This record gives sequence, C-alpha cells and structure tokens, in this order.
Amino acid sequence: MSAPSARPVGRRLYYDDSYTTRFTARVASSSQREGRAAVELDETYFYPESGGQEADRGTIGGVPVLDVQADDEGRVWHVLEREVAAGDAPAEVSWARRFDHMQQHTGQHVLSAAFERVLDAPTLSSHLGAETSVVEVALAAADWRTVERLETATNAVVWEDREIALHWTDREGVKRFALRKPPAVDGPVRIVEIPEWDVSACGGTHTRRTGEVGIVKIVRWEKVRGNLRFEFLCGGRALRDHAWRTEALLEAARRRTLGDRELIAHLERAATERDELKKKLAALTAEALAAEARTRVGSPPAPVADFSSARTREELRRFAIECLAAGAPWVVAGAGGAEPALVIARAKTAGGDLRALLPELLERARGKGGGSADFLQTAPADAAAAESAWGWAREVVGQLLAMPGALTPPA
Repeated sequence: MSAPSARPVGRRLYYDDSYTTRFTARVASSSQREGRAAVELDETYFYPESGGQEADRGTIGGVPVLDVQADDEGRVWHVLEREVAAGDAPAEVSWARRFDHMQQHTGQHVLSAAFERVLDAPTLSSHLGAETSVVEVALAAADWRTVERLETATNAVVWEDREIALHWTDREGVKRFALRKPPAVDGPVRIVEIPEWDVSACGGTHTRRTGEVGIVKIVRWEKVRGNLRFEFLCGGRALRDHAWRTEALLEAARRRTLGDRELIAHLERAATERDELKKKLAALTAEALAAEARTRVGSPPAPVADFSSARTREELRRFAIECLAAGAPWVVAGAGGAEPALVIARAKTAGGDLRALLPELLERARGKGGGSADFLQTAPADAAAAESAWGWAREVVGQLLAMPGALTPPA
C-alpha cells in the first residue's frame, strides 16, 4: 500500500447534502488504521465519527466500510474489510443507518432547545449511540410531569414540520446568529437553524424538515456530576421502543386479567407480599436450621460432618453457627448445589487455628476462601471440588483438633 499523500483534504459532501447515498468514489490514497485497509477519497458522502455522532457504514467498490474516522489533520479515512484498487469505484452509504442518525441528531437539537426554553437548562454534552442517545443537562431534578412538558414542546416543533436551514459563515459572521453555545472550531462554521426555535453550530447530518424526526421520547434519566443525563429516542427508534413496551405491558396485564392501568398497583402489591413471604421464609428456615443443628449435635454434643446439595451458602454458614451454638466441638459442612460452599468451624474452647488448614483446603477446593482462627469459609470451583475438599476436611479436622499444638497459625 502507498503511504498517505500530502494532497489537500477531500470535500465532505454530506455537509450540504445528507440525502445522497450513491456516488462514484475516487480513491486518492491508501493507508492502514489499526491493522485494516483504509482509503481517503477525493470527495465523500460518508460521515466520520465526530461530535457525539457515530460514523456511517456502507460499501466502496463492493467492499464493506467498517468505520469512518477523521485524523488529526482532518482527513477522512474509510476503514474497509479489505483493500480496494485505486481509481474510481461505486460507493453507497447505508441509508437506514444514515437516516436513523439524521433523526436522532435533529431530534437532539429540538430537545436541547426545549430544555433551555422550558426549563432554562442548557445542554452540557450529548452522545448519539447505536441504540440510545443521551444529553447531559444542567438540571438538579426532574419528574415525569417535567418530562411531559419537555416532550410536548419538543414534539410540537417536530410536528409543525419546520424547514431546517443550513448556513456557512466565518468566525466574524457567527456573531449574526443567536447560537445556543459558541462554536468549537476555527475556519468556516456551519450553522444549523430550526426557525424560531434553535440555532447551533454543528457538523452532523440532519433532516431537511423537523417532521422527518417523527417523534422524540425521553425514556429515562439519572443524576451525574450534579446534573441530569436524559436518555431519549427519535423516529424509528421511538416506534420500536414503544412497540415492545406496549406488548410487554398489555401481555403482562392480560395474563393477570387486569386493566393496563391496574398493572403497576398489582405489581406493587405483589412485591410487598413477596417481601413479607421472604421474611417469613427466612424466619422459618432459621428455625428449621436451628432444630436440625440441635438434632445433629445431640446429647452429649458431638462433632458434625454434613454435606448437602440443597443448602445455599448462607444457609450453610447459618447451619454451622447453629451447630456450634448447640455445643458441637467442630463442624465440617459442605454444599454442592448451585452455590458450592464449604464451612469449617470449631468451638472457641477447642483451641488451635483453623487457618493452618487453608492452603491445602483451597488447593483441594480449587476455589477461594478465608476466615478466622475458628471459622473458615470456602467457595469451591464446582460441586465435585466441594465434596472432595469436604471429605478431606472431615477426616483431618477431628484428628488435628485432638492433637495439642497440631493447628498452629500460618507463618
């Protein structure tokens, strides 16, 4: 491949025409970007990732365009699946992706202006993602009624189908425009104007009219750095999002023979009942574990070696504690279910330091763990490792505890 030439940067035709997607590409130079073939064109309709908007996709000479990036000199590189020959080649920008980006970007302009006009809250940053888009706004709090006001103002402008104007000017000419914020570029400045609503310096792709945005819908928000970040969807994305949410809502209500508006209250009641049942179940489980522990320990108290495929890690820990409370001198309890676990515990009167067992125990369990002198907990790699480590511990713990000085703290 030839090295990049020093020729002037090719024209970015999408600036003035976001709707042309098929053109003749003239390959001017070739290079490599992150190990892939990349070409620069004399003129291009492909939009490079910038300004919070993702890059176009498509083909050049039938070869898929994987990415489009502008380098530090402003040269646009089209990253390809494989090399293409120098000279002329048919090129096509993916219209579905391009129009989606145009809807999101134009919608963001309308929405950001609504934040300022309705709430006096400027947009601090924006990002138009592959699935959702966000704007970070200087706003301390919001609720659904606030969102309703914003959406009403935003979509009124969308549905009025206002024609969007593009202007080219210089740093001096910018002063004639009431921009939401000053431009961040030197040289020629491209102004995107939504009449009587928004004027912004922007290099992205936009629709010709606001009506093509279709609809703007805010779906959630969160607090970041003392501001609020709003996630929104425009056009086709909003329609698809509305479709699955409607299906989920109606299907959930139908399965419970409820009206749509009754569903949230029903779920709240169900959650409350669930929490109450969980508390009752926890109390009953604790009682059952204590009773089982007393039975296993017996009278006079005896050591307990127990392996179960049903206990959770927390239940295993609780069982060991209850066994000690019932007077067991030591406990080796294992579980081989969904949460493989192993607990080794001793009465404080038994003496010794169980941590002396830890290196070999972890090796046999092929897992992680730790603990104190009288209580070890291990998470084995799987059920088989848990049972193997439990079998070893069952054999050695009783013998070692019976031997004065056998369990000494690790060095």
